[in-house]
Amino acid sequence: MYHLAVWSTVLFWGISFIATKIIVKSIEPLPAAFLRFMIAVSFLALVAGKSLRLNLFSFPLVMAGIWGVTLHFIFENFSLTYTFPTNTSLIVSTVPIFHLIFSHFIQRKKTTHLHYIGSITAFIGISFVILNGRILKLNPLGDILAFGAALSWVIYTYYVEKLDDAGSISSTIGILIWGTVFLFPLSLLQNWELDKILQPDVLLSMLYLGLVCSGLAYFLWNLGIKKLGARYTTNTIYFIPVVTAISEPILLRKPPSIMVLVGTGLAIIGLRIFQKAEERLKD
Repeated sequence: MYHLAVWSTVLFWGISFIATKIIVKSIEPLPAAFLRFMIAVSFLALVAGKSLRLNLFSFPLVMAGIWGVTLHFIFENFSLTYTFPTNTSLIVSTVPIFHLIFSHFIQRKKTTHLHYIGSITAFIGISFVILNGRILKLNPLGDILAFGAALSWVIYTYYVEKLDDAGSISSTIGILIWGTVFLFPLSLLQNWELDKILQPDVLLSMLYLGLVCSGLAYFLWNLGIKKLGARYTTNTIYFIPVVTAISEPILLRKPPSIMVLVGTGLAIIGLRIFQKAEERLKD
């Protein structure tokens, strides 16, 4: 069940890039992010109902909201302003590698050479998927901001691990509330054109991002971190670009390229090697 929760999230987030593309053509990135998380908080609060028990003044909860919502989306959205989407997607896909290094050297979790071989193999595969035969063009400012998005997610994962009830709806709501609170003043720096949200494609995309990708998916992801471990859950991030690369041509009725298929195969092999390393540590 928990594996299904994590892989469902990967599917949701992979398709989310297509929805985000539709939205940012009409609405500025930060107001769009704020509205997305407002919808998510409202949805989860409605689902929780009378069982909702919030402890908003937990330090890990506040930090998870700041790093996993506010800073992550600021870094990612502004990265897309200054560099190519390919660069941002590729750099954000380094999250599992950075998390492996962080867990090894900062958290002192036992790590073997197979962990690194598996993670690097998967990243090479994802590079094939994202670049798809293109040459990577560097843009220093945008690329640095993309690394900020990757590192902020690593720190978010660290604080989620510290939460005793990370897999609860109440905890997820608390995280999203703090992320939204800090997003709001920053969103005022950009133009709000709310009339454009009523366009059918924009409205549907916003509901998908808010209800599914921010509401349901954050809950399922945190549940995965708590039940399956941060390393396994974080490594599935490699497959988010795979979902994007495969779903986009399917929606456009075009077959995925050979590079995408080869890269997907390498990513699967890399994840399997990583899982073997984790299994050996448990034996």
